[in-house]
Amino acid sequence: MQTIDVLLVLLPMYQSGRTPDYNPKEPMGLMYLAASLRTAGFSVEILDADVLALTIDETLSRITKCGAKVIGFSVLQRALPSVKLLVEGLRKNGITAHICCGGITATMSAEHILQRIPGIDSIVLGEGDLSFRDLVAKVIGNSDWHNLLGVAFRNSSVVTNGPSPKPDLDSLAHASRDLLTFCLLKTNYATILASRGCYGVCTFCSNCSFERISTGPNWRPRNPVDVVDEIEQLRRECGVTVFKFNDANLFGPGRDGRRHVVTLCDEILRRNLNDLHLMGFCRSNDVDDEIANLMRRAGFERLLVGIESFDPSTLRIFRKGESQATILQMIRVLHKAEIGLIPGFMIFNPYTAISSLIRDLDFLERFGFMPTLSKALRVFDGTPIQALLSSEGRLIWRSPLEGYHEYLIDPRLAAIYMALKTVSVEWIDLVKKTYQDELWGIKKAPTFNQRKSFDTLSRLVFDIELQTLRALIDWTEHGYSLGDIRSLVAKLKQRLWAVETFILTESNLSEPRLNVGSFSETEMASRIHSILQTKVFRTFPEQYRWRDD
Repeated sequence: MQTIDVLLVLLPMYQSGRTPDYNPKEPMGLMYLAASLRTAGFSVEILDADVLALTIDETLSRITKCGAKVIGFSVLQRALPSVKLLVEGLRKNGITAHICCGGITATMSAEHILQRIPGIDSIVLGEGDLSFRDLVAKVIGNSDWHNLLGVAFRNSSVVTNGPSPKPDLDSLAHASRDLLTFCLLKTNYATILASRGCYGVCTFCSNCSFERISTGPNWRPRNPVDVVDEIEQLRRECGVTVFKFNDANLFGPGRDGRRHVVTLCDEILRRNLNDLHLMGFCRSNDVDDEIANLMRRAGFERLLVGIESFDPSTLRIFRKGESQATILQMIRVLHKAEIGLIPGFMIFNPYTAISSLIRDLDFLERFGFMPTLSKALRVFDGTPIQALLSSEGRLIWRSPLEGYHEYLIDPRLAAIYMALKTVSVEWIDLVKKTYQDELWGIKKAPTFNQRKSFDTLSRLVFDIELQTLRALIDWTEHGYSLGDIRSLVAKLKQRLWAVETFILTESNLSEPRLNVGSFSETEMASRIHSILQTKVFRTFPEQYRWRDD
C-alpha cells in the first residue's frame, strides 16, 4: 500500500451521503495547512468528504486506503457525531496513525472531545499552521511531541499546553488549490483570504473566542499586494474572476484596518483587473460612502453583514458596538453604491420577545431582506454568551457530540419557534433535500449579481416562513382556532408547491421527485395546533439533524 505523510479530512455533515446544504466551497483551513506542510517537505492529501457527499462508510474506506501516518480532522460542531464514528471505525480497522483534530469546535471543546473519543491522539488549539506542522514533524520523526505549544492530549487526564503564537500571514505559502476545479464546477467562484480574525467582541461569536486561544492580535491582515498577486495568478492560470473573501471581517480596527481594504481595492484598480466579481464579510460600522464606492469600483458586488437584530436591547447584550442608526446608515450607503447586502440575522435568540419579533420582521420586510427565520442563536463552548446565560440560570448544557447548548425561554415564544420549525423541517427542508443538486445549479451564476433565479427562489421560500411566523405571532397575541391553522397550512402548501414548480422549471425536470401535493395538510395542522396548545417546549432547540439525513 502506498502511504502518505498526512491526510487532511473535512468530515461529512450528513452521514448518509446527502449533498451538503451550504456552499460547497474550498476548505480554506485545510488548504493552508496543506500548503504549510508541503513547503516543509511532507506529502499531503486533502479529503473533503462533505463537499463530495460521502457516507461514513465511504469516508472510512478512503481514509483507510490512504495509509497516512498522520490524519488531521477539521472539526465543525455539527460534524462531531461523524468524528466519533470515524475515529472508532479507524481504530477498529487497525489504523494506528496519529489522529489529530483542529478547528474552532475542536479548540473550544477540546477537553470534552478527548474524554469522549479516546481514539483521538491530540488536538491542535487555535490556528494550526505552525503547531500542526511541528506536530507532524515530531510524529513522523518518532520524537516526543507532548511539550509542543498549542496542543492538547490525554494522559491520566486532559493536558492542555500553553498557547502557540499566531503565524505571520505573509510568511505562509498560498493555500493549496486541490479542490478548486471541483468547487468551481459547483459554484463558479474561488475562495480567498485577505486577513484572519475579527476585531469585534460579539458575545455569541465562537470565532472571537477562538482567536484568543493563540497569542497575537485578534485581527491580522495579509499584505494586500500579495493577496492581489494570488487573485491575478488564479485569474491567469485557472480563469477565475469570481472570488468570495472568506475573512471573518475584511476590515480591521481603526484607520489601519480601513487602510487595508483601501490598499486592496487600489491595487486591484492599479492593475486594471476590471473583470473581477467579489463578495466579502464586514460589520455595519465598517462602511461609509467613500469606502463603499471604492469597493464597488474594485469589483465588490455583495457584502455579507452580521446585523443579527434590529432590537436595541439585543444589540447591546450581543455587544455589537452598533446601533439602529449605524445599521440604517450602512444600508443607505451600500444601496447608493449599488452593492448588494446579505444580512446575518438571528431573530430567535435568548432575549427574543414578541415585541422584538415584530420589530425585526418589520425591519426585514422594509428592506426586502430574506434570512432564514427558522433558526435560533446557537451557544458554543467558550463564548461570553454561554457564561452570561449560565449566570442567569438559563443555560442547559448539552454535550457538543449530541447537540448545541440550549437556554430557557418563554414557553409562548418556544411554541412559536417550534411551530415554525416544524413547517421548515417537515416541509421546506424536505424539498431542499430532494432537490439539493438542482438548487446549486440554480444558485450558480457567472457573477454574484446574476443570481436572479436563486434570489427569486429564496424569496418564495422566505415568504413561506414569513407568513407562518406572522400568523403565529398574531395568534399568540389575539387567539386562534383550529380552522385558522388549517387555512394557513393550506396556503403554505400552495406556496410550497410554487417552490417545487419553480425548481422543476428552472432545472428542466420533466416531473417532480417529491410531489408536494401529497403532503398532509391535516397532519401538519394537527402538529401546529398541539404545539400551540400544550406549550411543552421551554427552549429553542437546534439539533444536528431533525430527520434521517
